[in-house]
Amino acid sequence: MCGNVIIPYPFRIGGDCSVNQWYIIDCNSSKPYLSAFGQLEVLDVNTMNQTVTVNAPTISACQNSIWNISQAMSIDLGRSPFMFSKSHNKFVFEGCGNAVMMDPGCKVLTGCSTKCNTDTLSQRKSCFGISCCQSTITYYLKSYNINITRLARDERACRSAFLVDEASYVEGRFSKDYNSYVPLSLLWTLSERDILNVSCYYSAGTIEF
Repeated sequence: MCGNVIIPYPFRIGGDCSVNQWYIIDCNSSKPYLSAFGQLEVLDVNTMNQTVTVNAPTISACQNSIWNISQAMSIDLGRSPFMFSKSHNKFVFEGCGNAVMMDPGCKVLTGCSTKCNTDTLSQRKSCFGISCCQSTITYYLKSYNINITRLARDERACRSAFLVDEASYVEGRFSKDYNSYVPLSLLWTLSERDILNVSCYYSAGTIEF
């Protein structure tokens, strides 16, 4: 365990016990981090869903002069065994305007648009087009860019777009300010050899800490 987070196999703290180098956890100041990605904080590990929930940055725009923002802001999962979970994440845009998610080649993957009558955001459970919208993502997603465009008449409100763990978002498990972080679910995969190692580990009845 690191802080309040249980670290089950195939993850482990330090470099000798995890199933491979991608599953090494650094425990710094009672917070766990995925070692391969630097300061990527781990919030939860779910062996049933085969997901690890991490703290990921949002992309925000509050400056009146900025009409369009395009930023390569996602975690680059590259050749790692991780990918953004289609089943557990949603692409969310809060504010007035449009937001799209693109692959590194600028192909549009998903997006949504909002209408705004006030500066008040919709409730997370009713994020369907009034000040807030959401959409699903593609399978096997490893990296992405986000593009935000504000409405012509909207000069004041902040806008924020992010990929987020859907359950955490709907249930309000976090408080979000602009330029902050949100929970994000990564799906992990294992090679045949690693699957065998994991099966043997749990068959032996090893106690988790």
